[in-house]
Amino acid sequence: MLSSPVIDDDGTIYVGSTDNNLYAIKDNGSLKWKYTTGDEVNSTPAIGKDGVIYVGSNDGNVYAIKHNGSLKWKYNTLQIASLNDLNISSPAIVSDGTIYIGSIDNNLYAIKPDGTLKWVFTTDGGVLSSPAVGRDGTIYIGSQDNNLYAIKPDGTLKWKYTTGSVIVSSPSIGKDGTIYIGSQDNNLYAIKPDGTLKWSQPAGIFIFSSPAIADDGTIYIGSQDNKLYAFKPDGTLKWTYTTGADILVSSPAIDKNGVIYIGSQDHYLHAINPNGSLKWKYMTDNIIDSSPAISKDGTLYIGSGDFNLHAISG
Repeated sequence: MLSSPVIDDDGTIYVGSTDNNLYAIKDNGSLKWKYTTGDEVNSTPAIGKDGVIYVGSNDGNVYAIKHNGSLKWKYNTLQIASLNDLNISSPAIVSDGTIYIGSIDNNLYAIKPDGTLKWVFTTDGGVLSSPAVGRDGTIYIGSQDNNLYAIKPDGTLKWKYTTGSVIVSSPSIGKDGTIYIGSQDNNLYAIKPDGTLKWSQPAGIFIFSSPAIADDGTIYIGSQDNKLYAFKPDGTLKWTYTTGADILVSSPAIDKNGVIYIGSQDHYLHAINPNGSLKWKYMTDNIIDSSPAISKDGTLYIGSGDFNLHAISG
């Protein structure tokens, strides 16, 4: 599984799978329903205020699925004949119900809650990064054209910042509005809200993982050099934690006690104390590229390449 689980208020866990399905699973582990799309569901779902679940599929469609598992609508992104699969990023939903989602066809789509197109913003590369939205409504997204884009709510460009390589990592926004994002040029970038560089720091090799920000401002990000990096808000390195293999696209999750959870291609989910020491690790039967989700009761949910969703007591 590349899709990461999300948890509804009623405890239902939603997760996509490479078997083309979006699964709704009760908190006791039983199946509530599944919805079949036309291709792999590597996108991580998002849940609207009305309980509608939005998710992208490699068949090129964005699906809006009702809480009972029936289809509300689907929106087909632009088709490009040279692409075998239209990989789609994970959606973000804002307060007016607009759904933002990126696609390998180079576009960021803004889709209204009724499934009609609001606008489309075109970059010069595939958009597999998932959007993050600032307090002022600015949408931040990375592109395979090496740029981080800041896009106004009306779909026009605010600014763009160019890194040294492709961006697949998704941005995270700090309390002060700083945007953090990884690049395949091996660096983690901190960009000010005006689009200028605050700092950049090397973080191993290719960064596909997305950053997570703790309450104290510490930024955590995984790298393909097998390490989880912890950076202070000023960009200085706090510590690194080494796993047994690449941290590919799994991104960290942080619980209320500051413990950091991340998956690795060494088959383990790692629980790491705020000081960088190992708290525990849990082994699955395959690589973990999914990112963990934490429920209100502290249960951890994570997908694995063994085609299972694991529920782990924190």
